[in-house]
Amino acid sequence: MDIIRVMVVEDHQIVREGLRRMLEMEPDMRVVAEASNADEAIRQFRAVEPDVILMDIKMPGMDGIELTRQLTKESPELKILVLTLYDEYLPEAIAAGAVGYLRKDLGSSELSQAIRTASEGRFPLYLNLDRDSLMKIVHPEGGQEVFSERETSIMRCVAGGAQGKEIAAQLAISQTTVRRTLREVYTKLGARNSSEAVAEALNRHLI
Repeated sequence: MDIIRVMVVEDHQIVREGLRRMLEMEPDMRVVAEASNADEAIRQFRAVEPDVILMDIKMPGMDGIELTRQLTKESPELKILVLTLYDEYLPEAIAAGAVGYLRKDLGSSELSQAIRTASEGRFPLYLNLDRDSLMKIVHPEGGQEVFSERETSIMRCVAGGAQGKEIAAQLAISQTTVRRTLREVYTKLGARNSSEAVAEALNRHLI
């Protein structure tokens, strides 16, 4: 069994300890480093090279958005999951390179599954928001439309962590149609994979 090596970046010690205890109960995960600020996080990241980072946003000094931008620039394959109390930073976090956005009030099983999803190259999104609230964050008034209705539907499924077969079932279309549509979306956005496509689509307020 492959072990997912996790690093926790969080300025509150009690939260870090709780996350570590929670994750170390999972047989396929190990917390290999912790950090309370950006400088410490950069040093720890370079020392241990984790697979997945749980990233807080509000920290002293450099915030989690800028730290995410720096770390993903240094290591494009790094999977960073933003873990926060705030909903409104979703577009910035994804544009900075995060592969997922999680609320701190999610359950332990959801958190563990999100880490697994991210490690597999998928895009976990757990906000505990209703659809209207989510759309106000990621699709404000005046966003330029460049997606068809089908492209929008498929990309929303991708942003929710679904893959080809699941998307086809949810939308009652063929997997071939899903693959073809995703190729067209990648071309439109200049993206190489689903994570880049979701980040760019959110950054442009297209989904």
